[in-house]
Amino acid sequence: MAMTTAIVKRRLAAIFCADVAGYTRLMNADAAATLRLLAAHREVTDRLIAQHDGRIANTAGDSILAEFPNALDAAQCALAIQERLAVVNAEMPEARRLSFRIGIHVGEAMVRDGDLFGDSVNVAARMQSLAEPGCICLSGSAHDYVHRTLPVIFEDLGPQQVKNLDKPVQCYRLRPSDTPSLRAIPPVHRRNEANLMRRCHEMMRKELAAVTVPEGLEPLELAMLASLADVPGIDADRLASRVGIYLSDPQRFLEHLARLDLVAREGAGWSVTKKGSELAGRLRAPVHAAIDRVMAPLSDSEREILINLLARVIKANEAKTEAG
Repeated sequence: MAMTTAIVKRRLAAIFCADVAGYTRLMNADAAATLRLLAAHREVTDRLIAQHDGRIANTAGDSILAEFPNALDAAQCALAIQERLAVVNAEMPEARRLSFRIGIHVGEAMVRDGDLFGDSVNVAARMQSLAEPGCICLSGSAHDYVHRTLPVIFEDLGPQQVKNLDKPVQCYRLRPSDTPSLRAIPPVHRRNEANLMRRCHEMMRKELAAVTVPEGLEPLELAMLASLADVPGIDADRLASRVGIYLSDPQRFLEHLARLDLVAREGAGWSVTKKGSELAGRLRAPVHAAIDRVMAPLSDSEREILINLLARVIKANEAKTEAG
């Protein structure tokens, strides 16, 4: 059988190259928490790249290689990424901050099967390596396209040697605005437990809804399925108590699940059906992933502390209720 050779195309593009500063150190300190935080950051970077008409050509570990139709889109995207992630990092201990370095170059790119390669990619990678964490470096060609349009200050770093190129490349540093595009929580709200709990609850429900609603469920109903699996034959009132949220009509929720063939009545109680068990099993991984996205700014030890504190609050208040 004759082998087909992929066609190599050439085109002018703005090449965007990014990686995480100190990634190995962060992984050695807390690999699981670093991977969760990187996944949360990548949701931000990937969404902003798409919003600015960029195309991700390759990702490997902590690095991103993308192309844009013009240098202005690439630079505006890089600024948006750095400003958005700066808000996240401001809420974290310095030792755990995950910051990207970004390089941008405009030149002829070689494209094969969607991958980018060639001298222009090497230049963009060199610009990225010269950038400080949280900053952006542009080559002279990229700077020529954007310096009259972007209302920012460019620092001239002079000519820089690039691997596999004979001539040095002019380089400019671009720092994001000192004013974050997102406002931090005001001090008065930081001291208001009710406000913080409400906002955290809203974030969690939003993430869980993204997983459960396409399956015809609400997040509360998924918790009910889990409780039914733990204690088959449970009645509606005890189920509502186990779920931990007061329900004026828990029977209505159970009947809704029964219509979906997710639960079945057994005498005076209810239990999860085979279809319900399969659904709960199928959703277990994506639900855990949703929770990881919310908790990404926390290290494993911080997350364990939070879980223990919440358990203490719940247990103490339930004990008071039972004693009354």
